[in-house]
Amino acid sequence: MRKELSRLIELDREIVLLAHIQALLSWDQETYMPPKAVDERSEQIAFVEGLAHERLVSKEIGELLGALGSTGGADLAPSEAAFLRVLRRAHDRAVKLPAELVADLARATTLGQAAWVEARSRSDFAAFAPYLERIVELERRQAACLSGAASDSAYDALLDLFEPGSTEASIRAVFGDLRRELVALLGKIQSRPQVEDSFLRRPCAAERQATISSWLMGLLAYDTSRGRLDTVAHPFTTTLGVDDVRITTRYLEDCFGSSVFSTIHETGHALYELGIAPGAEFVRTHLHDAASMAVHESQSRMWENMVGRSAAFWRPNYAKLSELAADALAGVGLEAFVRAINKVEPSLIRTEADEVTYGLHIILRFELESELISGRLAVRDLPSAWKAKTGELLGLVPPDDARGCLQDVHWSAGLFGYFPSYALGNLYAAQFWAAMEKETPDLEERIESGDLASLLAWLRRGIHQPGAACLPGELVRRVTGSALDPRHFVRYLNEKYSRVYGF
Repeated sequence: MRKELSRLIELDREIVLLAHIQALLSWDQETYMPPKAVDERSEQIAFVEGLAHERLVSKEIGELLGALGSTGGADLAPSEAAFLRVLRRAHDRAVKLPAELVADLARATTLGQAAWVEARSRSDFAAFAPYLERIVELERRQAACLSGAASDSAYDALLDLFEPGSTEASIRAVFGDLRRELVALLGKIQSRPQVEDSFLRRPCAAERQATISSWLMGLLAYDTSRGRLDTVAHPFTTTLGVDDVRITTRYLEDCFGSSVFSTIHETGHALYELGIAPGAEFVRTHLHDAASMAVHESQSRMWENMVGRSAAFWRPNYAKLSELAADALAGVGLEAFVRAINKVEPSLIRTEADEVTYGLHIILRFELESELISGRLAVRDLPSAWKAKTGELLGLVPPDDARGCLQDVHWSAGLFGYFPSYALGNLYAAQFWAAMEKETPDLEERIESGDLASLLAWLRRGIHQPGAACLPGELVRRVTGSALDPRHFVRYLNEKYSRVYGF
């Protein structure tokens, strides 16, 4: 390995260490930090992010990247070339952002997240609005710096942060087709007798749900010596180190299914992070990361829906779930349970939405955040715009902002451009699943026998281990043999729900 590359790896590891420190501060804020500590925590996070930015844009890194780039990569191994591509992308993006803006964003989102938690608990959008206005202003400035273009196209720069190469136009095209397919399928389902699921809203104590979560994490082989589970207002997964990937959930005592599928979803994220292995020389570098957020979401959505909502998964496991849930599932058989957890019905809360209407929730957020960034929608008008869009897409009107525009943490965290990753993740998941079924024809039988290790091993080899070595488009081609094709997801949904609803 060339000395310039060795030095770059050394410098990059320091940057990633700072990122992990920042993640630890943010995790603590969401889990255990006392509320009054938020002001100083915002300064701590801004300081750490400022240090990381300063190192990433340093003259030394720029010169080393330039020196290695001058060879055209002819003398580099594939993994070395991939590392340089990933680090160069991060460096080139960072040099476009003023240090002051980076610190201001870190400070504003830390304060904004704390304000969001309080506003959501009281369904008080007016209290959160000033924080969101500040965040949107800073996101627009960031987008303008990254794109160097007019505000109408600046949203592309934010999308690219989470899904490299994506644009608003390309996502609109995919979502346009997807929306038509989802609405058509929803119409078929609504023409059939509805599934009974009222038992899923029986009381179930948080302590019982915590026991169920621990059991599920064990089934899915989440290594608790390398992570832990905590509770928060809005579940998430975060990486604090190569051997420290933590997940969170929440326990609603009148909806225990929410924590079941939240825990499975976040465990899917953690399994991806814990499975990244780009080579010992690239541990704790930018290469030791996901291919994209949509690929990340493909893993959580696959485990949550394709495994966690399948009859094959519950046949060997339902008796134990019934025992742990006690009265919440008393008298409920396996078939009734599987039908209930796959019920399709428009609802207000994204994280509790079924597989068919979930995509409509994402389209709603994609369209609204695009308008916020472009300036076509003012923050003060967000609640009314949200209600109108919910009525248009889902036929529902939120009775309050807690079940409307305050339900998600993403905008308070400055994650503009993230939401499309969820829907794209569904598309990747279905295409990966189709490839896995082709290679492993007895996949369902393996899952039914309790063999989840085969599934995880397949994902480890093809998707987890490479980390960021492949761009998402390259990864899906390598794993499945073709470019991303939404028809796999549409086919999966139609086949599954024709069985559930009998059409």
